[in-house]
Amino acid sequence: RSGGRRFQSVRPLLTYNSTEILYNSEIDVIIELIDDAEAAYEIVTTAMREGKAVISANKKLIANHLDELLELQKTYNVPFLYEASVCGSIPIIRNLEEYYNTDYLSSVETICNGTTNYILTKTAAEGLTYNQALKEAQDLGFAESDPTLDVQGFDAKYKLIILALHAFGIVLKPEDVLNYGIHNLNIADTILQMKMILR
Repeated sequence: RSGGRRFQSVRPLLTYNSTEILYNSEIDVIIELIDDAEAAYEIVTTAMREGKAVISANKKLIANHLDELLELQKTYNVPFLYEASVCGSIPIIRNLEEYYNTDYLSSVETICNGTTNYILTKTAAEGLTYNQALKEAQDLGFAESDPTLDVQGFDAKYKLIILALHAFGIVLKPEDVLNYGIHNLNIADTILQMKMILR
């Protein structure tokens, strides 16, 4: 930066109106990062129909509409990338596609949800109650203030649906996958978990 150089203002790059980017022919990649899965669905499907590449981290959107999104990707011949929807910091989808695409996988074992893993570890290893472990997870920023998607198993369900496609080539619907949240566990479950850890 030179001391005497003045920067000219540019056209504002921020908008709250999705149509301004969806129908702008100068924009060819849409990155969708909103929390509302149904609003994201409208944005993503419109973008694909407009011939734009789409990047999304919205696992609920993807799991609920996987069949349709794959069909739109094929029909409009556009990239649809969603690596961050499953284990965001680990390139699991890329690894499955590039390194295991010719291998026969019989199973995938994973910790699908960090919040539930933290709570289960704290209850089994340290003897905390579910509510104590949840509060600690929230205080540390691992759990949302409304942890429903995590503790009721929906977050893990959505991730498993996406992983099933890339590990086994099958398209599942959310109703095909049972989720039973950790909020249903009792002291007997915790004792059993502790015994399994100590084996």
